[in-house]
Amino acid sequence: MEDKNMNNLIEESFEYPEELSHVERRLEMRILKEKRKKRALVSFISSVAAAAMFIVLVNTSTAFAGIVAEIPLIGSIAEYVKFDSSLKSAIENDYIQQTNLIAYDGSEKLMLPYVIADEKNLVLFFKLPDDFELTEGQWAGISLTSMEDGSSGKKIEGFGYSSSNISWEENKSKGLIMQQYNFSEGFLPHSIKINVSLKRKTYQEFENQFLEDEKYPLMEDVGNFSFNIEFNEFAKPIEYEFNQEHIIMGQKITLKEMKVYPTGTEVSFEFSEENSAWIKGLDLAVESEGTQMYSGRNGITSTYDETNSHMNVYIQSDYFAEPKEQNLIIKGIRLLEKDKEFITVDLEKGIISPEIEGMRLSKVSRRGEKADLTFSTNVSDDECFGVFAPNYKDSEGKSYEIKSEGSSRRDSEMETYLTVEYPESGVVILQRSLTPKIFLKEPIKIPLPLK
Repeated sequence: MEDKNMNNLIEESFEYPEELSHVERRLEMRILKEKRKKRALVSFISSVAAAAMFIVLVNTSTAFAGIVAEIPLIGSIAEYVKFDSSLKSAIENDYIQQTNLIAYDGSEKLMLPYVIADEKNLVLFFKLPDDFELTEGQWAGISLTSMEDGSSGKKIEGFGYSSSNISWEENKSKGLIMQQYNFSEGFLPHSIKINVSLKRKTYQEFENQFLEDEKYPLMEDVGNFSFNIEFNEFAKPIEYEFNQEHIIMGQKITLKEMKVYPTGTEVSFEFSEENSAWIKGLDLAVESEGTQMYSGRNGITSTYDETNSHMNVYIQSDYFAEPKEQNLIIKGIRLLEKDKEFITVDLEKGIISPEIEGMRLSKVSRRGEKADLTFSTNVSDDECFGVFAPNYKDSEGKSYEIKSEGSSRRDSEMETYLTVEYPESGVVILQRSLTPKIFLKEPIKIPLPLK
């Protein structure tokens, strides 16, 4: 079958709701407002796994179904799904909803053919038009503008999200972009209106005296699109209550509960006020029948409140499996000593206090009214993370915002680059936010009850 005929059938499989034909342009807004910094969001997306994993172009049309096997995307589904065990299992067990939505902004269009949703998580699979143009060195990305309750019209807050980009090479074969949402402070309504912005990014390389060969994107607005989504009935979570206390490296941690959803597992912890360190991360896994391990879910990894009193950790799992034996494994932890949360940096002397084990200030360069700082931190081979909070102060208590920050890793050392204002006193006070992972010599194994 010719590609032209195949594309026509794909195009015909989408519905065209009239209410999506005209979309008001909106400026992109940050999803986490300053007024509600109740939780910090730790988010990552793998450039490989995030390459728009698995969208199944299946339609009730007999003609369309007959050519499914001829679409190259179908043969690649298993390869993309393998990066997330939870979503792979959801697909295999038909827990995916076909929406077949398309939205317009003038002559520009964007499709939303499939979603996966439960009461705490939402996964969207956007499809770019077949004629969407990306040249070499360009990427396409979709960012959230706003989300509203489809019934009440009220703005939805209390969630975080991660989004993939797609390169010009990937666009030739797939044209797909995936977004993952986690509703840490509430629940996903059964009806939503979601507004997104599609942008085309062109990365340019040039030498920077501080960040060598840094890439900077030029952003082009393609369009703003609105989708009204009515979700199928959500699957009920599988819940485990524990209220178990554990001592890890001298810190008291209470495992409260664990909830397994089709899209992944949420594990809740509380931390004692008497702890000498803030718990900044927990490395978890689910061991099934002694062999299968699910860990490190793509997208959102954890959320915690600003008091550091509790944390929700998100991991991969298999909602649909019925193993004979399961264990929750605590494999590692991130600790930030409370008396070393803030460090004073003497820009003139190039020293920090108090001293932090495994971290040093390796370089200070002054550029007029600014200073470029390089910190070196000992990490495990697979780590690269943000070390500092976005705001800092000088010795007089005046607040500033870090305008430039980057990081790179080589073997077991990570370098963090900051640009700060050079205050009259030559002293700045930085707040540490994340620390290297410490692997436990003897992981904690907690048996899980069977379904």
